[in-house]
Amino acid sequence: MPTPDFTNTALFPTYDALPETTTPAPDNEQDEDWFLLAQVKDDMTIAKPTLVLLDRTSDPFALIFDGLDPGALDFKALGLRKGCTAVVPRARRTPPREEGKRGFVSVPRGAAATVRAIPAGLERVLAVGERLRAGVGEGCEGCGKVEGALSRCEGCRGVRYCGKECQVKGWGEGGHKGECKVIKAIRGIWGEE
Repeated sequence: MPTPDFTNTALFPTYDALPETTTPAPDNEQDEDWFLLAQVKDDMTIAKPTLVLLDRTSDPFALIFDGLDPGALDFKALGLRKGCTAVVPRARRTPPREEGKRGFVSVPRGAAATVRAIPAGLERVLAVGERLRAGVGEGCEGCGKVEGALSRCEGCRGVRYCGKECQVKGWGEGGHKGECKVIKAIRGIWGEE
């Protein structure tokens, strides 16, 4: 699967644009995928595992993992650290019970493993995603050469180099050092690995 278009709001809706849990799912929803991308702001676990997230509009909301005791999930081991991006597939918004309160997104019992992490803030993830869609990895990351034998980065498998000199240049000057793990996570989540 090619890198998805993170600007596609049907595929990557904001928190407020998510379907509500109180709305019956349309017949075609089984065939559709969508993902909530949001940056981890805080771990607010008290009664059950809970993260406070910020969507692309900086709208805060809670992500609650149902059916688990407070210590059941190690968010840090899952990569869901403060400042990282959470990817919640097929997220649905639970509306607030009272006027003026915020709703939340609930991860059903047994589905905690479907929530994935990208080790960067949401802005960085969106920028790297755009670079991937624009064709990073098509030519040498250091010099731009497209013909001849190109080797892939061993870390992310998404960037190519024509030789050691270009690899060193791309890693440092080209900024690949800062995006290698992000590319690897994006490729892992959307099936490019």
